[in-house]
Amino acid sequence: MRIRKLAITLIAAFCGYAGMASATPMQDCASSSVPLVCLDAKLKAANQQLNATLKAAQDRLEQLQAHGRRPVLGAFIDSQRKFNAYRDAQCNWQGVRAASGANSAEYVKDCQIRATLAREQELAEFVANEEVPAAAATPPAPAEPVSRVVKTTEPPAAAEQSAAAEPPAAQSDKPAASPDSSSAGTHGNEWRLVKWVANGVEKAIAADSVVTIAFDPSGKITGSASVNRFSGTYRFDIDGRLEWPRAGFALTKMAGPQPLMVQERAFLESLRRTTLYRADGQQLVLESQSGATVLMFAR
Repeated sequence: MRIRKLAITLIAAFCGYAGMASATPMQDCASSSVPLVCLDAKLKAANQQLNATLKAAQDRLEQLQAHGRRPVLGAFIDSQRKFNAYRDAQCNWQGVRAASGANSAEYVKDCQIRATLAREQELAEFVANEEVPAAAATPPAPAEPVSRVVKTTEPPAAAEQSAAAEPPAAQSDKPAASPDSSSAGTHGNEWRLVKWVANGVEKAIAADSVVTIAFDPSGKITGSASVNRFSGTYRFDIDGRLEWPRAGFALTKMAGPQPLMVQERAFLESLRRTTLYRADGQQLVLESQSGATVLMFAR
């Protein structure tokens, strides 16, 4: 018991999370019959709270961008990714430092809860205090590419259409228009489809068709679906997945050869099924959670 009290005192002294309550989660759960279960519940609640605030912060940044502020969503997303990495490393280290005879998992979860709540508090202050400016009188500064928001929740279920994926490794390029682009429809910023897998089977791309996609940092996409031009929106949810418009994509109304019209509908359906991306500068890959649908594009 003396070792446990000493352990709780040491973990309470862990620095870097100013503003937290004086009682740590370990102290709060010390009287529980199963402290680890108590800590699990607290961590789940903290993650849910942070995820809700992440969504609000992302919405606020998009709102500021719409009013002429320089888009910084990419920097925000990068900060969350680095926070996740720091939290994992730092809290695992707290487990290693656990006193002899103590439950190291309790140390890890205590650290994760406090770090998560501190991050949530920081973001909540941004959401509450940042004012939306009037429409900018001068053109906005060049845009930064949009990346993905990295998840903070516990491992989700594995269903393809609803489950979150472990986000792909960070890449040097993102599926966005170049920083000096002014619109999503600029053809020079489009990626051209070069390989297509649907339901685990590679599909032939009609030789006389052009299938492309272009991402704009504002959250808009455009492209050629084979015959018609399509447009819509995209965003990244808090689990790092691509989200497409629920109503589908808007299309021009040109007619074309039946094989191309069939290919067009199939392509848009495959695109709707993708949730993950990776890019390396000259190649962009969009794929479904299971990998059964893959759309590979090149510059």
